[in-house]
Amino acid sequence: MTDTTLPNHTIADHIRRTLILAWPVMLARMGLVGLTTADVMVLGRAGTEQLADYTLGLSIYDSLLATMAGLTMGIGVLTARSTGAGLDHVAGTIWRRGILYGALVGCAMAAVLQFAPQLFALLGQSPARAASAGSVTRVVALALPFIAIYFATSSFLESLHKPMVGMFAVALANLSNLGLNIVLVFGLGPFPELGAEGAALATVVNSALLALGLWVYTRHTMPDRVRYGIGVRAVAAPTNAEQRRIGYGAGLSYSFEAGAFVMMTLFIGWLGTMALAVQALVFQFLALTFMMAFGLAAATQVRVGNAWGRGDARGMALAGWTGLGLTTLLASVFAVVFVAFPMQALRLFTTDPILLAAAAPVMVWMTLALVFDCNQSVMSHACRGRGDTWVPTALHLFSYWVVMVPAGYWFGIRMESGVIGIYQGIFLASMVSVTLMALRFRYLTRAVA
Repeated sequence: MTDTTLPNHTIADHIRRTLILAWPVMLARMGLVGLTTADVMVLGRAGTEQLADYTLGLSIYDSLLATMAGLTMGIGVLTARSTGAGLDHVAGTIWRRGILYGALVGCAMAAVLQFAPQLFALLGQSPARAASAGSVTRVVALALPFIAIYFATSSFLESLHKPMVGMFAVALANLSNLGLNIVLVFGLGPFPELGAEGAALATVVNSALLALGLWVYTRHTMPDRVRYGIGVRAVAAPTNAEQRRIGYGAGLSYSFEAGAFVMMTLFIGWLGTMALAVQALVFQFLALTFMMAFGLAAATQVRVGNAWGRGDARGMALAGWTGLGLTTLLASVFAVVFVAFPMQALRLFTTDPILLAAAAPVMVWMTLALVFDCNQSVMSHACRGRGDTWVPTALHLFSYWVVMVPAGYWFGIRMESGVIGIYQGIFLASMVSVTLMALRFRYLTRAVA
């Protein structure tokens, strides 16, 4: 029995179904962050200056990455809804629109980021840092069109309950990325030593291979591609406007969140090279845990969308709250590990005793923030799986720009708490966000009951 049919409404059944769909997505999303994690592990041995350039250089790129994930979210939502309603043949049209749209937006974003050095200078970074970090941004920006194709195709496959394909593709990309990092960062054989720019170039190459592999599988070798209308224009497909509308809402929402995190990184940049290096290390643990939770969030979105498509109000509610419970458990386990063994965790990235001593105290506030940050993500996805577009966007705007950015500036800069203060701001905003998102989902599911 697939999730497009009426399920048994027991908690055990919902947990089982969510985990079956979620675990490959979790590994795939962790693998996507793993590309950056490998960069940090290698650059951590290259020195704090290279690590600082990389951290600042990827800040704007990462925010646009999140925007891209949001802009392509309409693919997953509409595919889940359509297949839940038994309209399998329209899925291919939804995917085709998504990859074309995503690739065009990715190219536009890459073009804008060629002005990154000037932008960093305008945002208060030192001239030397703006130039060196901006060069990293200009290189890594070339990955954006390929990442757009990856997001579009992986979201499509996950909505068809085929998450294993993306998981294996990302695993191969990580192996390739680690090897390229070692060659390009330090310079081996005929390749010069490129430092942080080498890590960025490795990301571009592997993103291109990842996008090409998933596209070839979906377009040419997926076993049931005829059933889902791959390569066929479906008349009864949801409109292009509706698909873009969902993407606009999610993309703007993710932009608010990711843009606020860019501001936090810029605040850290004002604190100097050591603060940026600390952020490079500590943020990896937040990002890796968040992406595991993102897998649960994506599975929750699909299951809420399936239930919505078949008119199952109780199924929507149980799918959403089950996702929240599983995410809380997952994030709490990792939080306990990071608090209990901070130095052991940090040594995965560096052996510099000064950097380790500076980063260890930040780990406590990072772990507090990550539990609530993971939970707000799953609740946001649950709302969007129900087709809610603009309210989650407004809630993200309030939580991150009205709460987090001022709080991070106050605690980190004005109160001189440094990177610890930045994470205190993230913690506060994440608490506000998950509370508001959970109340919104409760309203949505009661409104259709």
